Amino acid sequence: MSADAHSHADAHVDSQSYGTLRGYQTGLGLAAILSAVALGLVAVGGIGGIQVTALVLLAIAIARIVVHLVYFLRVNSSAEGGWTVITTVFTVMVVVLSMIGSIWIMVHQEINMMPMPGTESFRGQ
Repeated sequence: MSADAHSHADAHVDSQSYGTLRGYQTGLGLAAILSAVALGLVAVGGIGGIQVTALVLLAIAIARIVVHLVYFLRVNSSAEGGWTVITTVFTVMVVVLSMIGSIWIMVHQEINMMPMPGTESFRGQ
């Protein structure tokens, strides 16, 4: 293989395995905007009640996760990135199951605890 062909092959591999400066700048800008929107939402005291505010913040958090996955971690649905997608889905499943299990345990622990005299439980019972 000639030196020219070798450098061309290296350039092709490098352009696919690493992001471009423009891609990183776009990701940084989107992440910063989403962070500023979330901070501003909390700073003004929320919108339409605590549930609506929590849902909007959850949507912003999910959007930030997607931005980080796409622009910084380069997760995509290409054949080369198939294992990356599989491991990302598995990681999300483990995190969600851990969160649901933790919440379930904490709620049932609080329900089954004996009340102490002079104190109210979490649910106000």
